[in-house]
Amino acid sequence: MIKHIALFKFDKFETTQEKENYYNRIREVFEDLDKRVPAIKFLQIGFDELKEAASYDFVVNVVLENIESLPDYMNHPEHVKAALIVRERMIDKKAIDYSF
Repeated sequence: MIKHIALFKFDKFETTQEKENYYNRIREVFEDLDKRVPAIKFLQIGFDELKEAASYDFVVNVVLENIESLPDYMNHPEHVKAALIVRERMIDKKAIDYSF
């Protein structure tokens, strides 16, 4: 099994409402993504709660069958659609992929 974890930092929001609207768009596009992308065995997303300087704003935690499944996941049209929304405000990204 492969765990893929991606952390995203977003640029500053002008208002709390703008932030909530954007976060809701992310929630919606990731909802049931594991049912639409066959390569995904487990999917979890989350938003930072501490808001510290070192914190990232958003995390995607995915489990795939094996490393060969990673391109199937990354290139799937539903993942591409989700990634486009995340990239709208992304200013930094960190990722790790490891076997377990």
